Amino acid sequence: MSHLQGRWAVAKEENLDALFAASNVDSALREKTKEGLIKPEQEIVVNGDDYALTTHVGHISTTIRFKLNVEFPASSLDGRKNMTTFTLEGDKLIERQKYDDFEAVVTRELQGTQLLATIESKGVVAKVTYNKV
Repeated sequence: MSHLQGRWAVAKEENLDALFAASNVDSALREKTKEGLIKPEQEIVVNGDDYALTTHVGHISTTIRFKLNVEFPASSLDGRKNMTTFTLEGDKLIERQKYDDFEAVVTRELQGTQLLATIESKGVVAKVTYNKV
């Protein structure tokens, strides 16, 4: 997964608001995202079998530390508690979040020099494209 390492800034979003609406994301957070006020960066670090995914939004950062194929408790950006598992399928990093009747799958992969995150939940698919910083 070393090919995904680095810090990545959002370049383009597709269908993200529809995904947030289907996932019952807080309307204030949805509005800020639509207005372009929230442009997160993601940083992926690999150190042997230990992984870290840090999301930077302005001056706030949250880090998820994980090992592949090990389920662990986590929180979504809007504070919802979930159980998360990361797996590696070929060159793709797959993140599965589950809580209550909700499940989301985030697939991260390189597309040329960009990082593409495809997010699926409740039958809605969104894509976020990142450029390396």
